[in-house]
Amino acid sequence: METLLRDLRFTLRSLRASPGFTLVAVLALALGIGANSAVFSVVNGVLLTPPPLAEPERLVTLSNDIQAADLEGISISTPEYRDFSTLPSVFSSVAAYTWRDMTLTGGGAAQRFGVVHGTATLFTTLGVTPMLGRGFTEAEASPGGDPVVVLTHKVWRANFAEDPGVLGKTMQLDGKPYTVVGVLPRGVAHPESTDLYVPFTPPPEHASQRTMRYLFSLARMKPGVTLEQARADMARVARDMQAVEPRYSGIGWSIRVTSLEDKLVGNVRGTLWLLLGAVGCVLLVACGSVANLLLARAAAREREVSIRAALGASRGRLVAQFLTESLVLSLVGGALGLLLALWGTDALLAFMGDGLPRMSHVKLDVTSVLFTMGVSVFTGLVFGLVPALQSSHVDLNATMREGSRGTEGGRSGRLRSGLVVAQVAFALMLLVGAGLFMKSLLALRGVDAGFKPVGVLTGQLVLPDARYSEPARKLAFQRDLLERLEALPGVESVGLTNLLPLGGISTSGLEFESRPEVKGELLPAVEFRLASPGYLSTLGVKLYQGRLHQGLGEVGGIPEVVINRRFADVYWPKGNALGQRLSLEPMTQWSTVVGIVEDMREWGLSSPARPAAYWSLPAAPASYLSLVVRAKAGAPEALRASIEAELRGVDADVPLFNVAPLTQLVDESISSRSLSALLMGLFAGTALLLAALGIAGVVGYSVTRRTREMGIRMALGAASSDVLVMVLRQGLKLAGLGVAVGLVMSLGLARFLGSMLYGVTAYDPWTFTAVAVLLGGVTLLATWLPARRASRVDPIVSLRSE
Repeated sequence: METLLRDLRFTLRSLRASPGFTLVAVLALALGIGANSAVFSVVNGVLLTPPPLAEPERLVTLSNDIQAADLEGISISTPEYRDFSTLPSVFSSVAAYTWRDMTLTGGGAAQRFGVVHGTATLFTTLGVTPMLGRGFTEAEASPGGDPVVVLTHKVWRANFAEDPGVLGKTMQLDGKPYTVVGVLPRGVAHPESTDLYVPFTPPPEHASQRTMRYLFSLARMKPGVTLEQARADMARVARDMQAVEPRYSGIGWSIRVTSLEDKLVGNVRGTLWLLLGAVGCVLLVACGSVANLLLARAAAREREVSIRAALGASRGRLVAQFLTESLVLSLVGGALGLLLALWGTDALLAFMGDGLPRMSHVKLDVTSVLFTMGVSVFTGLVFGLVPALQSSHVDLNATMREGSRGTEGGRSGRLRSGLVVAQVAFALMLLVGAGLFMKSLLALRGVDAGFKPVGVLTGQLVLPDARYSEPARKLAFQRDLLERLEALPGVESVGLTNLLPLGGISTSGLEFESRPEVKGELLPAVEFRLASPGYLSTLGVKLYQGRLHQGLGEVGGIPEVVINRRFADVYWPKGNALGQRLSLEPMTQWSTVVGIVEDMREWGLSSPARPAAYWSLPAAPASYLSLVVRAKAGAPEALRASIEAELRGVDADVPLFNVAPLTQLVDESISSRSLSALLMGLFAGTALLLAALGIAGVVGYSVTRRTREMGIRMALGAASSDVLVMVLRQGLKLAGLGVAVGLVMSLGLARFLGSMLYGVTAYDPWTFTAVAVLLGGVTLLATWLPARRASRVDPIVSLRSE
């Protein structure tokens, strides 16, 4: 212990005597360690921390695939839920739920809550036991059942101050009293944005409608059952259902079984692991820079080390001293990196918005701190061990002789050069990844979405069932609201719909008055939206044929439908879609096709358009509405106050929530790709800077060591340009080797990136060429600075200094 304390005191004095070296080393390590800790916090929260459910690895989701309609992972219907609950043999429990907002009234200002409407088996399937009270009963989840509610812990804390006597109290949700029967444990919520749970009671008209698909389904596999076994059993169920239900045959229908983990994080798993690997490369580059600094520092301390060895210090003792120095640097860098990670984690979450799943689990917790400490110690050993061994191997006779300086040590020089080559290789690989991601993001942003989001403000509202149970009252509210908003100064147009672009999938069955001309089997479902007059024009959708909706109409009137070109091309390829009549199940009234609009990419900018239809609002007056308002000029957010004032004038108890510009919704839909491009760019830029400093440091150190040699060369007639070229050749040689190795590494990375890119190939030659040229230019600049200094050496001064 006494020896360790003595080494520590000596290290602190030594580092304090070299503030420039200490500052550069600590900052390089802090940057690498802090970035690793921030990304690890996200990976740990999203991928490594299991959800707070009993045996979550046994949970799967059930959904439909319909190959003929190009639909994957769509919701299920009430009859399908009943079949999935009884026909499979691999599940111990199956549940279904739907999700929608509800308004809490009666206690001051109205509040919006995210509410899951679930079956009585929901909590059993999730493996959750309420900490207070109970869940739902079958009677409560049946038609005519008592309205009850189960609270999440956060609502219990915020609205009831964690009152243990909350059971039996009532909450006015959408104007209807619900009795509190249970409270869930802290942190338990599925989906994670859920506030309340109420029983799901299917409308009577949906009981037999297999194409009314709006339910999400969860199932718990029996102990010992694997995911492959569950999929095989559900394939059997699908075959049996096709045999008894004709509408399932010939359309490529199947049941998709997905693990809950894949459902929650499957879209971002590869990206997060990639980012963790990329930031690990940055740390390696930083370690290489610090190792080079230590080697240079050790070379400057050769005489000191030789004297200590001559006085009896063993090689192990010298290694321990150098390792103490590297560990002190790494721990100080780790402490500073922890502060950077705290800021970086918050910045990542703010940038991602709601685009990252399981965000509530992302935090700089004890695991992240331990990870940071472990990385700090590991990096201290990595970048300190080799220089320590190198520095402790001394030749007393050679070192103690005067005038021994003048040439660079062979083994030390090769080691430093090798580190620079590795730095350049890693930097090039990261630059290639960043370039591919950036081109992919630019290609995605350049996609024609089919609508114009700039200048459009969106919001959502819900009409309470207690006051708006009649379709006529819903329609009257919508008409009054549209008229008021259209009269506002600064408003160009306004519209209502049931689902905004990029807001999700809504499928339903479809029937035709006369068989359309599509070849083969009829597609059983269509993506549908409800739209008021002005909705499509507010979005800036282009009209292809016919006209848009005109007038809100009356309940019971002949509904109109506008379809997209994809729908028309699939069902009426000869171009006679206008005037055709079709029905959206479970409607019984035929709707007339009055117009065809260009396709909108409503399901993601990278997803192709699907057949879609936009029914006029009177066809099915909705309680859950989304509002779109286009401003005449300026930022659309400026209209929010006046919009809310007009909404209060129609009904003061109907709040407007989730207000956001449409551009924000578009950005959030590609937030994971934007994050990948941004972080890869930051990591690559950092690695490039460190690699450039490494090259400049190695070449500059070589110039310092070879000052005598260069003085002799110039004294014998060598021109300054000869010295300049000689030094430049050394730096470019290192860069060339690094580029060659980096290109090989980048080819391997490109194979992994293929599935994450859009609109660009993984082996895009322009990206590889541009990165190589950029790295060559930076290398040339980093080498030119010490080369220029070497070319100005005064032979007399350099020889005299020796």
